Amino acid sequence: MTKDTVVFLGLGAVGASMLVCLAELAERDGLPIRFVVFARRVEEAHDALFHAEHLFERIDFITLPDFAPLWAREPRFTQYFDRALVLVNVATPALNEPMLALASAVGVNAVDLASDMYDDETQRTLCFKQYDHDERLRAKGVAALINLGISPGITNFLVGGRIHDILAQGRRDLTIERVDLHLLEDVDSDEVVFSWSPVVALEELGQHPRVIENGRIVVLEPFSSPRDYQFPHETRPTRIYPLYQEELLSFHRAFPAIPAIGVWTGGAEVELVKSLFKLNLLSKRSIDAQPGVTVESVVRAIMPGMNKPRRIEDYLRSGVIRRAHFAAAAEIRISEQVRNDRQTLVETVGISYHRYQGLLDTPYAGATYISFPTGVGAAILLWHTLEQARHHEGSIVGVLSGEDLARIMPRYRFEAVKRDLVAWDIDLFDSVRDAR
Repeated sequence: MTKDTVVFLGLGAVGASMLVCLAELAERDGLPIRFVVFARRVEEAHDALFHAEHLFERIDFITLPDFAPLWAREPRFTQYFDRALVLVNVATPALNEPMLALASAVGVNAVDLASDMYDDETQRTLCFKQYDHDERLRAKGVAALINLGISPGITNFLVGGRIHDILAQGRRDLTIERVDLHLLEDVDSDEVVFSWSPVVALEELGQHPRVIENGRIVVLEPFSSPRDYQFPHETRPTRIYPLYQEELLSFHRAFPAIPAIGVWTGGAEVELVKSLFKLNLLSKRSIDAQPGVTVESVVRAIMPGMNKPRRIEDYLRSGVIRRAHFAAAAEIRISEQVRNDRQTLVETVGISYHRYQGLLDTPYAGATYISFPTGVGAAILLWHTLEQARHHEGSIVGVLSGEDLARIMPRYRFEAVKRDLVAWDIDLFDSVRDAR
């Protein structure tokens, strides 16, 4: 039976951008594909695709309040597994484990966009739980692409590619001293507009950040150790703070010899959460008058939810959202012998999405300035990975991160990923400078 179907588990803003981009890539390359969307509320999936209704004839929308029947491989779903190219979790990291168990059982590739960073096992092992499925996936000749998206995902792919190239020189005098990834999530708006779930924002930014120094994890206080960073297309430096995110563990696993790794983030949303934290509005302390009710739980209850796609489009069209910019810049600090002295260089590899107004009057209208590059980045990297697997059987198997894909992909396909990112309005930049 022909494998021509991409199966989505859930479909929100990121999934919608990913689906549209995959459809555009397939049409360009003359490889028709279909889609299946399993969603707890199909009307919300429809709403996320409200400017892409021309694709509905190629999409089977299936209401599934509970995904347990999928994990049990009930017979009514067999047809979808038989035709599936890949299963894609765009719902929640909680679905990663059952999805990979299903993928290894039926012999289908799988993709997720994020990991659970705060569960006890990951905290203890510093390893994503998806790797537990590596052997079973390899036995079936299929792969799980984990933490795909723009960051993590494309950042890991581009930075990993650069590090692989540096190490491939095989020079004993050359060492990579540290890698620092700087993230910008900035929006200028008359309303409080979260580009991703406010609950997730509070959870992630309120955690104790971690960095790697001298090969060991160091735990910091939230919003401590700030620094300023000049992102491209920004008129002044941005205040950024350490963040515990997937890239930290992924870089550390792929390149364990690099002694220092950090992830930093800044922008309007970060400053909003920082203000809540500094005002003790994210405190776990119970309210005196109501034991068991914490300050944080009250703040979470009254926080605005994530805006629907139609509202986001209206904000952008009416000028409520005036400007938005997502950027990621990784600095790779390298020490090498030059003549009779040591020289330290900084290689910068990055991406910048700053053409948010360009989404109006396209099938992507209604996406946020984060969900668009995340969905498009995931789609482009997935598409070229599937093409690599199709032309080179057995080359894409097991659990693979962006760094792994950068190592596996031939140079021509690596460059094709970069060209497609730019074609979908995600700029790339790189430079080399003396560290002095």
